Amino acid sequence: MKLSKLYCNDDRFKNVRFNLRGLNVIYADVVTNLKDKKNSHDLGKTKLAELIDYLLIKKIDKSNFLLKAIDEKGKQLFKSHIFYLEILLNSGKFLTIKRSLETPTKTSISINEQTINGYIPPLNWEYENLGIKAAKEILEFYFNFDFFKNKPYDYRKAINYCIRMQPDYEDVYRLSKFKGGKDVDWKPFMFDLLGFDGKILREKYINNNKQEEIDNHIKQLKKDFSVNDADRDEIIAQIGLQESKAKDAENKIDQLNFYEQDKHLIEEGIDQIENKISELNSLSYNLNFDISKLQNSIKNNFSFDLPKIERVFKESKVYFPDDLKKDYSDLIKFNEELTKDRNRLLKKTIAEKSKQLHEINADLKELSLKKENLLGFLTDTDTFRRLKDYQKILARIESELIQLKERLRIIDRIVELNNEKEELKKEIENTVKELKNISNHTEKNKKYNLVRTLFSNFFNEVMDEDTYISWSLNSSNNVDFKPPTIKTKDQFSKDTAKDEGRTYKKILCVVFDLAILVAYNKESYFRFVYHDDVLSQQDNGIKIRLLKLIHEVTSTYDIQYLLSVIKSDLPTNEKDEPIYFDQKDIVLELNDKNASGTLFGFEF
Repeated sequence: MKLSKLYCNDDRFKNVRFNLRGLNVIYADVVTNLKDKKNSHDLGKTKLAELIDYLLIKKIDKSNFLLKAIDEKGKQLFKSHIFYLEILLNSGKFLTIKRSLETPTKTSISINEQTINGYIPPLNWEYENLGIKAAKEILEFYFNFDFFKNKPYDYRKAINYCIRMQPDYEDVYRLSKFKGGKDVDWKPFMFDLLGFDGKILREKYINNNKQEEIDNHIKQLKKDFSVNDADRDEIIAQIGLQESKAKDAENKIDQLNFYEQDKHLIEEGIDQIENKISELNSLSYNLNFDISKLQNSIKNNFSFDLPKIERVFKESKVYFPDDLKKDYSDLIKFNEELTKDRNRLLKKTIAEKSKQLHEINADLKELSLKKENLLGFLTDTDTFRRLKDYQKILARIESELIQLKERLRIIDRIVELNNEKEELKKEIENTVKELKNISNHTEKNKKYNLVRTLFSNFFNEVMDEDTYISWSLNSSNNVDFKPPTIKTKDQFSKDTAKDEGRTYKKILCVVFDLAILVAYNKESYFRFVYHDDVLSQQDNGIKIRLLKLIHEVTSTYDIQYLLSVIKSDLPTNEKDEPIYFDQKDIVLELNDKNASGTLFGFEF
């Protein structure tokens, strides 16, 4: 995959058409003294690298200059800018990426059989307004890089080994974007890149992290719950003891618990008894009233005094005939018989009602006794007190049981976590065995040996000194990529400290990137590399030899090489005159004469 051209909808922007083969120079003609307010970094040669990175679907935030730059009114300078990057795919097709700063999270992609003339955007866009993730997935599909197949990361993982800016020259292996991160974020990838199985190292890191998380979790559990897994059996014993106490308290409560359990029923029973008593009292009153009236009726016998009648007739000197007397006597006799029969019936009724009254009175007595007993239960404060005491005891025991069972649960969780840790330990041990086996047979890894040979050869061509790349397992059995060490040229070949200098570090990074591109040249992989300010602060001989190496590598392996340089960093000839690049190799010229000489055509 190579860069074809980069352009913008803003006429002030300096559009770039890249050379698909060989050298691509971003040349800055700086005439201003570097101590003045302007300097070479204002022109945009580094910004071009950042812009290419952005167009290859880098996610940016407000700290990025594209979103950060504002005018005097506080408006974003690039809000209306739309940038386009045309790419030559390894398949031979051309892919154009479109991103605007008005919607920086959206991307459109167009696929064409050939490059589009000029700097005119494609008419058709197969994919429009894709989000970051979707856009990367589409690019990954069309890039079709062999290296990234069946890997847990995409092309963006390696992009800055192809676009290396100033902060990335500090470490051959670890890019600036990985600084402050975890080793798992980059070391397994680098292990893969050097031809080894990064999955093994990744699993080692993941399991190490899991193990660390488990250890931290166990420590936190022990701290929060004041437990130790060694105390498990002791807690089991305490639980058994408390359960026995709880059962004893429950039995005692059951003996008294009628109060609480039946209190509602008792209150309902009293109400029912009182209703029944009221009903029976009403019946008793009615019966007493009826019996009293019946008894009074018996007392009122038939009364007729015949002699008195005779005296009245005699005193009145009225004749009282015998027949009339006889009639009165018969009447009296009839009424006496009638009264006897009536009284007999009344007495029978009285007896029946008296019996019924007796039964009612007996029921009333029994109900009153029940009511008295039930009321006694409700007012028995000693029973209530004892019941409450046992309930408090049981509540305390149950609370202690809950705490003990919770501690047991935590201990069992700790045991479970320790078991998980043991399983992880076994997996880690197996992984370590694999890593040690790899470490003891690095000479069998063809890709690694090719990268290492290319790296050493390239460095020797530029610096005329020996170096190499290597790695080892550290005390934690994790991979350490050792900084390449510069060797002396004498027969002892001793280590030097030259690799610690910035000049050497930059060259080490450059030849490493070239070695990777060449090693993967026969596969579908990146075919370009951008090195920002690569000639800066270099010895003249190093500049000349580096450019010679770049020419050889790019022509031999069909690699596109981009470098940015200012006039003062150009190599010089024997007369100390600048050796200018061939005009065909210069794809972008910048200058500090005025704002129009910058990449974007204005200063910010």
